Amino acid sequence: MSRRLSSITKTLSSRLFSSGSSPGDGDETNVYKQSATPNETPSMIKDKLAEFELALDDISDDEKRGYLLAKEEGPAECDDAHKLMFLRCEVFDVERAVVRFVKYWNARVAVFGRDKAFLPLTSDGALKDDIESINAGYLQVANKSDPDGRAVLCFDFRKEGEDLSSDSLLRVIWYQVHMALRQESCQKQGVVIYVRCVDRYLDWRPSLTKKMSEAARGILPMRFAGAHIIHPPTFIRLILAVVKPVIGKKLRHRFYQHSGSIDDVLKSLQKFGLGKIDMLPTIFGGELTYS
Repeated sequence: MSRRLSSITKTLSSRLFSSGSSPGDGDETNVYKQSATPNETPSMIKDKLAEFELALDDISDDEKRGYLLAKEEGPAECDDAHKLMFLRCEVFDVERAVVRFVKYWNARVAVFGRDKAFLPLTSDGALKDDIESINAGYLQVANKSDPDGRAVLCFDFRKEGEDLSSDSLLRVIWYQVHMALRQESCQKQGVVIYVRCVDRYLDWRPSLTKKMSEAARGILPMRFAGAHIIHPPTFIRLILAVVKPVIGKKLRHRFYQHSGSIDDVLKSLQKFGLGKIDMLPTIFGGELTYS
């Protein structure tokens, strides 16, 4: 294994495959082994938001400096609806939700800069200078959800070979995740991700993958259900073969490979509720389009 491939393997093993944030051993009736989502009531949400505020008050001003800036400069961006996304992401574990929330705001300032961090994450707000990267199709949100209400995203890592800055592509990831989170069902059930790999690992940007995975597993209020890697090249198969035996039973149920003809791929996706041609992205020969 080359030095670069070894480095990428370590990056994926230590970052992308690190434990997710959902507590518990998972719902055995859920194909992705996610923790069950509780039944929400207005009184429960009110009580949990109150607990959230108390826990947030206990954190030092220095640790939550990003949030304090947001509260002052962009209060609409950190209101109760925003905080509720973090509670749903952590299945209403208040302590974990607050930790993620605080990390989120510190990271949002770092990613967007203070001049844009408190603007809405929209194409005419914080992303107004990233239109080219948005339109490149690096990460897109499908027009349909999966049968359980999860948002369906598609990562096209081949776009990393184009002349687009990694900083801009990272901001696009934040933007598209927030587009998906506009769906309440996505906040509760999470996302599934289709992955189109680069053809050669020399074209991959491992530093961007590292930042992306850090954001996904402990910063963005997103429940990661699973990734479907379509037609993975040999080096991706090698990486997965190395890391999957050591990542634990729970995360082993989050990464899947699908190859062969379109019919073969659809048959392989069937148990996930994705086995119809209109649930397969167009870049793989299907009919699933994006918003």
